[in-house]
Amino acid sequence: MTTARLALLGAFGLALLPTVARTSDVQLFPEVTVQLEGAYYLPPEDAFVWDTWIGAGAGLLRVKTVTGYITADVETILGRERRAFDANQSSYHLEGGLRIQAGRQLVIPFFHHVSRHLVDRPKTELVDWNILGVRLTGPIPPTLPLVGRYSASVGHTVEWRSVGYEWELAGVLDIEVLRCAWGTPFVRADLRFVTVAPHASISRGDFADLLGEAGVRFASGGRHLDLFVAYEHKNDVYVLAPGIRNRALVGLTIGLAPSGSAGPNLPIGWPGRQ
Repeated sequence: MTTARLALLGAFGLALLPTVARTSDVQLFPEVTVQLEGAYYLPPEDAFVWDTWIGAGAGLLRVKTVTGYITADVETILGRERRAFDANQSSYHLEGGLRIQAGRQLVIPFFHHVSRHLVDRPKTELVDWNILGVRLTGPIPPTLPLVGRYSASVGHTVEWRSVGYEWELAGVLDIEVLRCAWGTPFVRADLRFVTVAPHASISRGDFADLLGEAGVRFASGGRHLDLFVAYEHKNDVYVLAPGIRNRALVGLTIGLAPSGSAGPNLPIGWPGRQ
């Protein structure tokens, strides 16, 4: 099934939802989210000095416990090859799906599109991919001696150019270490495992990306400011060639969302960078 047919099928299903519910069970545009993030690489390189994100999302239609949503994020990587702040990469992340409330958890079937671009540099081939998958997210069960949230997802790449990605498994664990009047110290771990087709244009095998993060979160309702330090192991840092980096980051995240839309005291872009 092509990407266009998948999108059309999803839109048709969303349009039919109000016909099976009472008017009182239907909400139009129930929520909007906004996020900004900036991080400085340690050590910096000519091609990698800053990593910035800007994004927004919206719940389009809520029928009882099901919400159709879209999100859009742009990642821009800045270096210093040609000027002090030299944008050399941009990645566009577009996602649509359904958030289905199941008790305290959300079951989220989703369609995710990523398109990677070079900025002011020659580019000889297109790099993008589409993932169809399902995500489970919610608070950590109260039976465990932890306070926080988790997310786990599995997706299959239904269409790709250059990268050769096939299956993607991702997990995020965000733990509040201590709640204080002045803020909330937190730790966070992200894992992404990707299988790769042997005939991909970029020659390399399966890989795993890792991110460990710690910081302080200042939150009120759906508004939050995170100050963090992190360490990441990341593959495919270049658009058109294999490349792996192990590096630290220091940065901040600012977000706004209706309280509880992504979980209280959590980054708006949950489950996080991909």
